[in-house]
Amino acid sequence: MTDQAPTPEANRATSSLSIPFQLGFGAGQIGGSILANTPALILLFFMTDMLAIPPALAGLAVFLPKVWVIVFDPLMGRISDHTTSRWGRRRPFILAGALGCGAGFYFLFDVPAFDTVTARFIYMTVMFTVVSTAFSIFSVPYLAKAGELAPDYKGRTTIMAYRIAFQSIGILIGIGLIRYLVEWGGGGLEGYTFMGAVLAATCTITMLSPFFASRAVPTESVTAPLMPIREQVRTALDNKPYLTIAAAVTLYWVAASCVYAGLPYMFSYIVHGSAGLFFDMALYMTLASFVAIPAWTWLAGRIGKKPTYYISTFAYCATVLSWLTAAPDQDSMVVLRGIFVGLTNTGLLMTAVSMLPDTIEYDRIKTGLRREGIFSGFWMAIEKAGNAMGALVVGLVLSMMGFVESAGGAPVEQTESALNGILVAFAVVPVLLMLAGLVILKAYRLDEETLRTMRQDAAPPSA
Repeated sequence: MTDQAPTPEANRATSSLSIPFQLGFGAGQIGGSILANTPALILLFFMTDMLAIPPALAGLAVFLPKVWVIVFDPLMGRISDHTTSRWGRRRPFILAGALGCGAGFYFLFDVPAFDTVTARFIYMTVMFTVVSTAFSIFSVPYLAKAGELAPDYKGRTTIMAYRIAFQSIGILIGIGLIRYLVEWGGGGLEGYTFMGAVLAATCTITMLSPFFASRAVPTESVTAPLMPIREQVRTALDNKPYLTIAAAVTLYWVAASCVYAGLPYMFSYIVHGSAGLFFDMALYMTLASFVAIPAWTWLAGRIGKKPTYYISTFAYCATVLSWLTAAPDQDSMVVLRGIFVGLTNTGLLMTAVSMLPDTIEYDRIKTGLRREGIFSGFWMAIEKAGNAMGALVVGLVLSMMGFVESAGGAPVEQTESALNGILVAFAVVPVLLMLAGLVILKAYRLDEETLRTMRQDAAPPSA
């Protein structure tokens, strides 16, 4: 069904979205989570320890494609805002992005046997650009579609809670099974190719789910003037609540991606953990995320989203800092840290993502325009740039501290300086970034009461 002008029936549909719809639409986050988290976790390590690309150069190969999507994500939002088709504004791109992501992800880990580091660097940069572009085509309309469907302040928390639940499943598949999949594929480069094929198929299937789930859900047809890119940037800058939360969340994504990019190095060189331990940590982290969802949802409704974000941030930082004491043969502590990461990171993600539609509503009330795509596009650019920056930061720190790259997964004995560099990149840098984000977030003032007052002030007087 196409997007259409809202009727009373349509309004009722969007105000009480069914559980089957929530499940079908939210399932897209499984593939989205794999695309967002697996490269952030494994791509830097894959290049340094499988392709013998130096850490700083490998970090650059992750970073450069994200520079492109910083430009492309807002452009994608603009395109989806002004698309007219029998499938609506967003669904054609959800379909195209899902198919492109699956194909691109496979070839990202099926690397030809190039003879030089330069050739391998260029191939990885180009293929990751392809994957990142396809992910933008999917994720920006997907996020904007969720914003259109979420009916009210608390309803936005609910629809995002479903997505976070499926995101946890994506984390379990795209993180917890990584080492097993590589082993089942025979290890080395062949193992990574097998892993890429399995995850590519998973991404394609799950990311197609919201395309089909949303086919019978009517949403608004919005006609808005086509805005130049410069005007889109001004739109974002004029929305102070959006700008504040975006700046704080940017630092969160850089910090979180440092943790992701550094985790394989922690397991290989500090903890010396097995594939089984890696899976156990991811499993209990995922279970903890599921358990935490109702608690964080309740707390955000009770005390507000901003205070909830503060509490979860402090708890997350304490968990990350505890890795400084990590050592081999401490499997229970590794699993325990995974549990606390799941508990705390869920609160961060839920509150941050549920504040985004609030800032979009703030813009709609002020301007009378529906511009979800613009804000969603910038938001996705922030997330992806943060992920890329984390890999670049970790790569630079490892290079400065003397980390030695290798080919085919052959173990290399690292110096004490290189091992300390892993700890600094994995634990110290992320905490400093997170705390800086909290300082920025102090300026955020948007809450449920503020939005209610704005709606009342903007409403035309009754006859």
